[in-house]
Amino acid sequence: MSRGFSTAIRHRRLAGVLWLSLLASALVSWFPLKKLFQPMDEGAFREALVKGWDGWGFLSFLVSRGPEIGVALAAVTGAFIVFALLQIFLTGGVLRILIDGRPRPVFARVVAESAGLFKANLWATARFALTAGIWMALLVAVPVALLGKLGKDAPPNTFLPDLAFWWAVVVGAVVLLNVGLRFDLARVALARGDARNARGAYRVAKQSLSGRRLSGIRIVLFWLALGVAVQAVFTSAGLRINPRTNSAVTGLLVFRQFGFFLLAMVRVGFWAALLAWEERRRPAYSVIGSASGGTTWKSSEEIATSAAASASPETGSSVTTNGSALLSS
Repeated sequence: MSRGFSTAIRHRRLAGVLWLSLLASALVSWFPLKKLFQPMDEGAFREALVKGWDGWGFLSFLVSRGPEIGVALAAVTGAFIVFALLQIFLTGGVLRILIDGRPRPVFARVVAESAGLFKANLWATARFALTAGIWMALLVAVPVALLGKLGKDAPPNTFLPDLAFWWAVVVGAVVLLNVGLRFDLARVALARGDARNARGAYRVAKQSLSGRRLSGIRIVLFWLALGVAVQAVFTSAGLRINPRTNSAVTGLLVFRQFGFFLLAMVRVGFWAALLAWEERRRPAYSVIGSASGGTTWKSSEEIATSAAASASPETGSSVTTNGSALLSS
């Protein structure tokens, strides 16, 4: 964990790039939302809404601003899509820079490296979504539905309804952690050059997780809890500030952006900790399948060197396979 914290501090500019991606996504919905809520300061029901919940005032707002609400919802949806695509795009570049270890220059290198890995990362994300959907359906949705039928006539707060709820929470979290950890390790494999495509990267990730799943999940849980704590602290403080002037509102926005920047540093720290965990568990040799079906052996030191070299566009990847690479057991 200490390596994650030290790397996050050392690579502050990398966290800045992730923060800029969030800011760019928010700008997509900023102007439609501003236009939507502008009548809140001009409408006749402003005072009623400021004092507290006013059902009639809010209903009149929905009725009178229907078209603007539709545009705002579309803008928010677009912002989420832009944000998701930016995160998929930037992940490859962030990992390449962390593997390389040089803290600067950052922005141009992240963009260049991310462009080369975007297609493979996009396919890895699609595979993650499909795999998570299948396992959630088999291990969560189906058992919960069966428990719901068995406890249909049972009173609330009894065994079967409670079991269905906790099954959904606990088993759903376990499924997402397992599938998400393999997805993260697949992206690490792509960034290191251990595989050229998502299929090969998932095979490498499966071998990396063999017998070591719990320690990897602990890393995910630690950094996830840290990120939630950062958000909770800044959100709670922001709600207590309750600005009443334009300058106070500006100060609140700056304060919240600082919280988002710290959250980006948490993400950098997580990737650094995961890379350190993966490095310590890399086997002495890797089996790399050749296009003709044969295999060649490479030491892990050579693979690490080639992964760092592949961060430069002119060197390319050291993998010369049909897209799959298996780490030996």
